[in-house]
Amino acid sequence: MITLLLIALIFVYYLYHLWTNREFYRTARKLPGPLAFPLIGSAYHFIGLSNEGILKVLDYLTTTFSTPLGYWLGTKFFVLLTKPEDCQVVLTSPHCLNRDDVYDFTRSYAGDGLIALKNPAWKEHRRFLNPCFSLKILQSFMPIFNKEVQTMVERLKLQADKGGTFDMYKYIDACTLDMVCQTTLGTEMNIQKNENEEFLYAGNKLLEIMTHRIFKPWYHLDWVFRLTRMYHEQKRCSNITYSFIGRILQNKKRDMLNMPKAERLAGEEDSKDGSFKSPQIFIDQLLKLEGSHFNDWDMLSEASTIVAAGYETSALMIAYAILMLAMFPEYQERVFEEVKSVFPKKKFDISYDDLNKLEFTERVIKETMRLFPAVPVMARNATQTFDLTNVPQIPGQKTLTA
Repeated sequence: MITLLLIALIFVYYLYHLWTNREFYRTARKLPGPLAFPLIGSAYHFIGLSNEGILKVLDYLTTTFSTPLGYWLGTKFFVLLTKPEDCQVVLTSPHCLNRDDVYDFTRSYAGDGLIALKNPAWKEHRRFLNPCFSLKILQSFMPIFNKEVQTMVERLKLQADKGGTFDMYKYIDACTLDMVCQTTLGTEMNIQKNENEEFLYAGNKLLEIMTHRIFKPWYHLDWVFRLTRMYHEQKRCSNITYSFIGRILQNKKRDMLNMPKAERLAGEEDSKDGSFKSPQIFIDQLLKLEGSHFNDWDMLSEASTIVAAGYETSALMIAYAILMLAMFPEYQERVFEEVKSVFPKKKFDISYDDLNKLEFTERVIKETMRLFPAVPVMARNATQTFDLTNVPQIPGQKTLTA
């Protein structure tokens, strides 16, 4: 009797759910998309796949079905967009500022930084952090970029002299992480010199685990994820990254408290040409916001976010650009000739003004970024109903992926 009563209650609740969400299901049925099953939806596409396989599935979906298309990732419904006009509507809409809950999985590396934060905290953090990314501050990093790139070139030359083929990405990956750690944390990691390699491994492993969790809905359940080896590996790697960045943060706080005021102000003075005399390290900018706007966790989260979001995306773009130049030797030759004309000497440091002279090289990089975006998928939650191309009345509280 009790069993029958429970079944009846579940059935009634199911009917109630269908009725109260009838507009959503009506719209969802109109959208093209793959076959979906109860509970897992269409997530069977991702079973047993590597990260590269996941990208192939996304390519298959967007080339097989017209967009906007509907996709059930477990019990969560996504509207996938590829048309530029639709993406523009979503990415500029004040009703699509919140990222989807799958971004919560980035907290293992990036904490409660700009990647995972939701409104209104996101807008507040963004407002305070915007000055940290001014062009003048980015220009102050040029000496760091020059030094680390020269180290990478020397390492590549040693490998190239041996002959044969090798994976360039691991050299680029180490270089960009060294850059990001210096510009963000003010610390020389020397990963290119085979120091602190566990930090690089931990970061790459966390990014890999995040991707698996996002696209495999059975891992969305915390109790299921905690039963896996990935959970224990994530926990170990998070301890490495957070403890390292947290230790630097505490040391910086102590040094700032002990620094004479005149010396602290001297680092903020502009030189006569309007640029900073020394690199304006991100964590130093965060410490100026401590107390009035940010607490220790906020600063740790935002510093971790910049490291997590900065090194791999930069490394991927560089690797893709090199791949494109290798595939199109005629454009490679034009880039080479342009670089030779701007830098006639073999050994040189690059200034910001020099970059403006590399017009064709810039076009190659921008085209590479168009073909291979560093972040190929973004997920936003719609807070109210709005229209897209050929699909009016997309329901609010649903996830749109561009």
